[in-house]
Amino acid sequence: MNINIKPHANKFFSAVGIALGFFLLNFSLVLQSEQSQAFSSAVKKLRAEKSGSLETPVATASIAVPDAAFFANSIRLTFNDLREYRYSRRAQNPVPEKLKALVGKEVDIAGYMIPMSEALDVTEFMLVQMPFFGCCYSVPPEPNETVMVKLVKGKKTEYVYTPIRVRGKFKIEQTSVDNFVVSLYQIDADAVTAASPNDKDVVQHQNGTALPGAR
Repeated sequence: MNINIKPHANKFFSAVGIALGFFLLNFSLVLQSEQSQAFSSAVKKLRAEKSGSLETPVATASIAVPDAAFFANSIRLTFNDLREYRYSRRAQNPVPEKLKALVGKEVDIAGYMIPMSEALDVTEFMLVQMPFFGCCYSVPPEPNETVMVKLVKGKKTEYVYTPIRVRGKFKIEQTSVDNFVVSLYQIDADAVTAASPNDKDVVQHQNGTALPGAR
């Protein structure tokens, strides 16, 4: 008697595939949750060091949109550029020559603010590509996707939750909290403005496509 086992085998492998898919999904969510919690904890500790407060500042009114003079002497930098420095906790990868060449140069980059202090007189903040809400469902940025921004002496800004553009001198400088690396970069900023409505970097961040026109 011939028994056709092919349908049974197909069902078996389908079931195994589904189970494996659920396992990988759950593992990915757990890992993402752990990374998100570690990043949130590091940010809270940084805030505590800078301001003595663990509370998230309340957003204030929006800041001015940049004019042409803002970009006159700066080099446009993007998060795609920053990600070219492949960060690994196990190996010391070389810094790309393109990023090395920017050290000490005036750059400008668009992103979102995670403030380290009060809302009205912000002098230090973290710049990230997309808003981070601090919950386990938010994907935390990698160290090569964050920039620590320190305003130069005498400068300050206010906290806004809308996109901004930062201008200042670029550094490759690691920031760590309890051996957790938060960022690989720093900008000593001399200006912070709102990103213009058609800022192509912000548009690209939001939907993955670049549009022509002003940055």
